[in-house]
Amino acid sequence: MSAAAALRAETIEESLAGRHELLAARVLTAGNGALAAVAALGVATVVVQSDPADHPPAFQAAILATIGILIAVGLLAQWSGRRLIAVMNGVAACAYLAVLLLAWPVLALSGGSPSGQLSWLLTVTSLPVLAAVIAWGPAGGWIVLGALGVFIPLLRIAMDDRSANAITNNVQSFATAVLLCALASATLARAQRADTAAAVARDAAAREAESAARRAVDARAQALVHDEVLATLAFAARATAEMRPALAAQAHRAREALNALTAPSTEAVAVAALRARLQELARDHGAQFSETLEPEGADSAAEVPGDVAEAMTGAVQQALVNVRAHAAGNQATVIFGRIGDGIRVEVHDDGPGFDQEAVAPGRVGIAVSIVARLRAVGGRAEVRSAPGDGVVVDASWSPSIPSRPVTVRAIGLLRDRDMRLTGALLAAGPLVLALYSLFWLRQPLPAVAAGGALAAAFVIVSWRADRAGTATVAIAGSLALSAVGTMLGGVIVPDTADAPTYAGMWPYVTASVVLGMLCLRARPATALMLLIPATALLALAVVSGPFDEVRAAVMRAIVVVLAAAGLAISLRVLDRHAERDRAAALRASSERAWLSEVTTRAAEKVARWDEVFGSLLARIGEGTALTDEEIRRCLVHEGELRDGYRAGRLGAAAVVAAAARARARGVDVVLIDDVADREIDDEQLERLRAWLVEQLDEAVGSFIARILPVGRDALATASSEAASTRFGG
Repeated sequence: MSAAAALRAETIEESLAGRHELLAARVLTAGNGALAAVAALGVATVVVQSDPADHPPAFQAAILATIGILIAVGLLAQWSGRRLIAVMNGVAACAYLAVLLLAWPVLALSGGSPSGQLSWLLTVTSLPVLAAVIAWGPAGGWIVLGALGVFIPLLRIAMDDRSANAITNNVQSFATAVLLCALASATLARAQRADTAAAVARDAAAREAESAARRAVDARAQALVHDEVLATLAFAARATAEMRPALAAQAHRAREALNALTAPSTEAVAVAALRARLQELARDHGAQFSETLEPEGADSAAEVPGDVAEAMTGAVQQALVNVRAHAAGNQATVIFGRIGDGIRVEVHDDGPGFDQEAVAPGRVGIAVSIVARLRAVGGRAEVRSAPGDGVVVDASWSPSIPSRPVTVRAIGLLRDRDMRLTGALLAAGPLVLALYSLFWLRQPLPAVAAGGALAAAFVIVSWRADRAGTATVAIAGSLALSAVGTMLGGVIVPDTADAPTYAGMWPYVTASVVLGMLCLRARPATALMLLIPATALLALAVVSGPFDEVRAAVMRAIVVVLAAAGLAISLRVLDRHAERDRAAALRASSERAWLSEVTTRAAEKVARWDEVFGSLLARIGEGTALTDEEIRRCLVHEGELRDGYRAGRLGAAAVVAAAARARARGVDVVLIDDVADREIDDEQLERLRAWLVEQLDEAVGSFIARILPVGRDALATASSEAASTRFGG
């Protein structure tokens, strides 16, 4: 998969960086644009202002243009990046604030009366607050909210707009803005935390991928060297004229295999194609091929990763080579099967077998070409044998993480402290309106009761930030509905009016904010359901009409609950998408790191090997007789490679150099360390290596040095035709 795959993985990783915050900003901006559209629509359909201020046409156009900007930003954000979204929302918030600040001076300078009702579009404070949160973060949103909370009442006083409707609208607008500011701030903060966590996870995944890549390259390289290079060098040193053509072809294969090490196979391979490849391999080695029945529900179009297919093929090939080497003339069988989403291949032979207890666990053909090869790609291999019972090589691979749908637990959006602070701000609203009712209602007790119930509901629903339990929902919902029910006792008709007014319906609108708080507690469905009986109670209270201002109250309540519920539901969906994006980013990051590390490490190995024995393989590939010097080099390099597998702790630089000198004299050197449970301290190991260098410099003929198992009366032995000695005994 080379450069194209690396580029694709890098593109995916870059596209998903900061993805959570971008999606959250788009959702919030779209929601704010929708709220602006609803506000504009409400002016034309349900909002009734009996004495609006006489704004000049140009200023009215500026108000509509500001709302239009918010709507346009909501639409454009879906195709914009995070920085541009912030800039556009900042412009929209500044435009709204500028128009609001100019409202009274424009009236005063235009020559018209500065008194009258403030335009309803300029009192929908949620719009600039949400835009400020998206543009400048939670601090910007709360600063704008605080400024509007002070300036709008002052502006109403300057315009002599101090009616009950005006005061009620201010309190409810402020409460709605508090709710949505908390939701938006928590949403962005949560998205930023998710991006940070994803970045940390990607870094960890990349480090693990690099480590896995190093193990994979080492295992693959060892297997290739063992299967191709070692045999080529060994036979070349003893080649006859008849062997040279076949040996030349083997040398070419060895060179190709080493070059292929720098281009790992990452494209998936169909299971059917792998089966056909193994069947052909069995036929080439004179083995039978069979397969087990596929498990019920197995996917006929299933695939396995390319490196898994390559490792499985190499392991099976080495198992068949071992059959020909150790059980020539006996029948071998390759059995292919499926295990769930994975594969399993067994190679049987009916040869003489061997005693597994007598064979070192690090036996090269088994440990390198079969066991380590499969382990490097997440598979496993087991070799079973006994004298007279043949050999069974059992290799298998299954996906390490089965695919399953992403599930996201419903959780609250704020911390407990922030939730309580939000609840306290909201609870102050109904208490202020209840207190104000003492001055404008003939019968203020129902209003006072409603204010107390709603304040208590805010405190209860905001006491915790996690998902609201049944008891919390039941108590808060009952208090909200009971507050709305007080309107049946005459709350909605003040002593200054003879019909229901918007100001008199504040318990209903404030109750909708309580339901919005339930959305903060991950209960959007419950909030939507409770809005139905609350609206029914309002309908019973105003059944005699008229309904002009009732429509405005119902619209605001519905918008509050729908906005909060929609945002909460969108966040659940966003969480699912974010989790999928996180998984994709992890895969892309791991893949890119794996490819980079594989390519780098493999290139280093190939360059080193090419420098050591590349020219020698090229000479063998010519198919001509080697010189005595070239034969000597074949033996030296073969021994060095075998030492890399078997020498273990004996493979220090000084020992390797001494072994090379001995091999140059024609000594057949074998170094073995296959007793990992034999502990040797550093000082003792240095003395052992120094002793071994002395023995190698004196060796003639053949030389075998080995660390002995635990329980022997010596630490190591060294034997050659010249002498046999022990160390540490």
